[in-house]
Amino acid sequence: MRVVLLTEVYPPRAGGAGWSTRALALGLREAGHFVSVATTSPGPPDPDGLDVCRLVARGRKRLAVPRAFAAHAANEVDGVLHAQHSLSALGGLAGARASQVAVTVRDHWPVCFWSTRISQGALCPRCGTVPMTRCVKGRVPGPAPFSWGAIPYMRADLAEKRAALARAGATLAVSQAIASELTAAGIPRVEVLPNVVDAAETRAIAAAEPSFPLPERFLLFVGKLEENKGARLLVPAVAAAGTGLPLVVLGEGSLAHALKFDAAAGGVSLILRGWAHREDVLRAMGRATAIVFPSLWPEPLSRVLLEALALGVPMAAMDTGGTREIIEDAQSGLVVEDAAALSDAVGRLAGDADLRRRLAGGARARAERFSPAALIPRYEAVYRRLR
Repeated sequence: MRVVLLTEVYPPRAGGAGWSTRALALGLREAGHFVSVATTSPGPPDPDGLDVCRLVARGRKRLAVPRAFAAHAANEVDGVLHAQHSLSALGGLAGARASQVAVTVRDHWPVCFWSTRISQGALCPRCGTVPMTRCVKGRVPGPAPFSWGAIPYMRADLAEKRAALARAGATLAVSQAIASELTAAGIPRVEVLPNVVDAAETRAIAAAEPSFPLPERFLLFVGKLEENKGARLLVPAVAAAGTGLPLVVLGEGSLAHALKFDAAAGGVSLILRGWAHREDVLRAMGRATAIVFPSLWPEPLSRVLLEALALGVPMAAMDTGGTREIIEDAQSGLVVEDAAALSDAVGRLAGDADLRRRLAGGARARAERFSPAALIPRYEAVYRRLR
């Protein structure tokens, strides 16, 4: 079978969505399929020996990127099309073959203009005109009510994305948490199909030494330093845990300086390294005493947590979105309800080696649910229906 993956984000420099697309591509190739990737993300044309077409999208991103994907998709008359994100979905679904296109929804783009469901640092329960008057503050230039002029555009953008998804032959939510909100928004034909994680590859990469020095024992945070990832909670939670362990942060974002101030005030030894290559991220994860995951937004299906499962790394994670679909509390990690409980969980993990060993074993066993062997046949079944 020929499968064409369409995606705005793809390695070498990519977040979880890009690496999840790569894992899917490699899993499909291993299963004997011919796989190609079309992406607007820059990089080499043949990473991993895959056929990767780097599309050029000139002009305003919101218009140019879907056009680039639509043009590419129009030339793919034989392959199954599988869009991996919002703009690639708009492009892939623009043609006459929309009913033969699969779309994976990896975050909240069909229900939230900002794709995070976070407004003014807190969870926004439901989108609409009145809530939008609040969420444009600080994001759209100008004071209210002038900034409210953006709201008709935002509403039209969401309506266009939902209408496009309604034409898709299959809408694949990466978690039940995402599937539930899509169904509530009226999106038809939604099914849950998680991201793939190759545990063997993950462990092989993590076995090598990282390119930078690390403490003998440390706590680790991996991700964007933004409100939705709980960056404001991170250092206070570690400080309250009182472990004395340094906190290594691999990520960048608008709250980097806030972390430094919090660390100085809280007496936390902070090692803020910024963005890191995936190989170094996995190598740091494999050596961490525990991962701290303070995320506030409804996590679709965090790749950080999936890769931590594969590596058997103890985790303390906030209970948001699809996190409980990855971690079984007290079996493969600790899942908590609030910042105080997160601090307590971090302290328990740091101080109890037996607990860490037990959770590590549970995590590695849990990772099998997300393996290529478990998930690729399910993707193949979707593609067969669309041919």
